[in-house]
Amino acid sequence: MAGDMDRSDERNQLIDELLALQDAWESSAVPRMLQHLLEIDLTIQQLKVLAILIATDGDSTGQRLAETLGVSLATISGILDRLEAHDMIERSEDPRDRRIRQVRATTTGRETIHRILTSRPKLDEGPLAEIPLEDLRALTRGMRAVLRAAEQTSPVTAPAD
Repeated sequence: MAGDMDRSDERNQLIDELLALQDAWESSAVPRMLQHLLEIDLTIQQLKVLAILIATDGDSTGQRLAETLGVSLATISGILDRLEAHDMIERSEDPRDRRIRQVRATTTGRETIHRILTSRPKLDEGPLAEIPLEDLRALTRGMRAVLRAAEQTSPVTAPAD
């Protein structure tokens, strides 16, 4: 029983240390993430609209976007005009009702959000090349175990129709 408790304590300590290391690793990315944000010539409201369009993965309308953000139609119209000028969104007529303009993110808009979201720290050859072979093997083994556990706890499911 004492051996089980020791292993449990060690497991908990290792998990705590790994989570602390992950926090440190993520904190190292903050300057890079902020740099990406500063390089983008968009306001927070414009980024929110772009994020909503990408998150909903489809068309929206100015009316829906205004309601979602809690702003007036005039405000959302100005935001959409500026996003369109930056080639972040495109507007088109709704084939069912020509009075309605559909809004969708362009490839440029999607790439902009992708660049912000992927500016977190990544493993690359520089630091990995400095790790002793035995530690590199252990890290690889550990990463495989993390991926397996993640796949078991979060299975990928097809979206509902």
